[in-house]
Amino acid sequence: MKLINHTLWILSVILFTTVGLWAFWFYLQLLGQVKTTTDEGLTNHKMAIIDKLKDEAEIYNQDSFQDKSYSIRKVSESYALQILDTYKDTLIFSSLKGSTYEARLLTTAFVSPSGHFYEMKVISHEIDKENLITKIVSSLAYLFLFLTISIFLVNRFVLKNTWKPFYEILNYLNDFRLDKSNERALVRTKIREFSLLNASVHNLLNKNVEIFKSQKEFIENASHEFQTPLAIGINKLELLAEDPGLTAGRREKIGQIIQSFQRLSGLNKSLLLLSKIENKQFMETELVNFDTIINSCIEDFADFSEFKGIKISYRKEGDWSYSMNKSLAEIMVFNLLKNAIVHNHPQGEVLVSLSSSFFSIENTSNSPEIAEGKLFKRFEKGSESSQSTGLGLSIIKAIADVSGLKILYSYEGRHAFKIAELG
Repeated sequence: MKLINHTLWILSVILFTTVGLWAFWFYLQLLGQVKTTTDEGLTNHKMAIIDKLKDEAEIYNQDSFQDKSYSIRKVSESYALQILDTYKDTLIFSSLKGSTYEARLLTTAFVSPSGHFYEMKVISHEIDKENLITKIVSSLAYLFLFLTISIFLVNRFVLKNTWKPFYEILNYLNDFRLDKSNERALVRTKIREFSLLNASVHNLLNKNVEIFKSQKEFIENASHEFQTPLAIGINKLELLAEDPGLTAGRREKIGQIIQSFQRLSGLNKSLLLLSKIENKQFMETELVNFDTIINSCIEDFADFSEFKGIKISYRKEGDWSYSMNKSLAEIMVFNLLKNAIVHNHPQGEVLVSLSSSFFSIENTSNSPEIAEGKLFKRFEKGSESSQSTGLGLSIIKAIADVSGLKILYSYEGRHAFKIAELG
C-alpha cells in the first residue's frame, strides 16, 4: 500500500469513527432534549388540568386514560404526600391504532377544593424514537457519502499533488546509476520537508559517486600495479630457470617461487574481480543464453578434463535465457565448471544439466560434504590444492546476488550446485 493511501486510510477510519461516535452522542443529546421539552409540556398540561378540575363540582375517578390524556384516582392523604412529580418512558395502548406506542408519563398528586387527595397521571403525545433514529441515520449516511466523495477528491487532486515531489525523488533514485552520470536534476519544491529531503539525497548520492569513483580508480590502479610486477617477476624467473649453469635443485626452487607468484597473481585477480562485482561495476545487462555459455566453457575445458581423465557430460532438458551481465554469466559458469574439475578425482565425472529455469553442475569427488557455514566463506578451501585461492565459490555467490539469482548446494554422493532465479 502506498504511503499516501495508508495515511488516508488511517485518517478516514479516525474520521468516520469520530463522526459515528458524535452521531451517537448527538442522538442521545437530542433525545434528552426532546424528553426535557416533553416533560415541561407535561408540567404545563398538569397545571391546566388541575385548574380546570377546580371548577367542577365533582371529580370522578378515571383509572384509565380512555379518550383523555390523563387518569385520576382518589388516594389517601399519607399516600398522596409520598408522591413526587416523576417522569418516565412508558408504553400506552391505543384502541384507535390497535397497538402500543411509547410516550412520557407524569405521575403527580393534588388536593381538591373539598380537601380530598388524588393521584393523577398525565401522558404526552407519541414519541417516535424509530423515526428519529431513521432521520439521524439517513442524515449520517448522506454525511458519510459526502465525506467519502470529499476524501476521494482530496486524494485525487490535493494529496497527490502535494506528494508529487516525494515520488519524483523515488523515480530519481530508481533511475540513478553510480557508473553513469545523471544529468537530471531533482524537482524543486516549496514544501520545506521535501526540499530538505532533496538536499540530503543530493549530498548522499554525490558522496557515493565520489566513493565509487575513488574505489574504481583504486581497483584499476591496484590491478595494474600488482599484476605488472608479478608478470615481470615470473618472466625473469622463467628465463633464470633456463640457465644451463643451474643445478636441478635450484631449478626446482625457482619453479616453486614461480608457482607462488602465479598463485599470488591469481589471488590478486580474484580479489579485484570480487571487489568489482560487489561495487556493481558490471552494470550492463542483456539476455544471456546459458546453453551457448555452457557449450563454450565445456569446449574450453576439453583438453584440461581429458588430461585429468575426467568425463564431462552435458544434459539439456530446456533452453534458459536470463537478463544479466554476460561477462558475469561466463565467469560464473567457468568457475563452477573449473571447481567441479579441480576438486574431482582421476577418472571422475562432471554432469552439467540445463532446464528452462536453471542449470546445475554435479561432480564426483573424494572430498566430503561441505558444511553450510563454510560453503561461500572467503579463503575456505574444499581441498588442499595449492592452486586454489579459496575465492571461487565466493565469486559465484557474489555474481548470483547482484544478478538476482540464487545458488543452491546439495550432496548425495556428489557435490551439486544449482543456479536458478529467485522465487
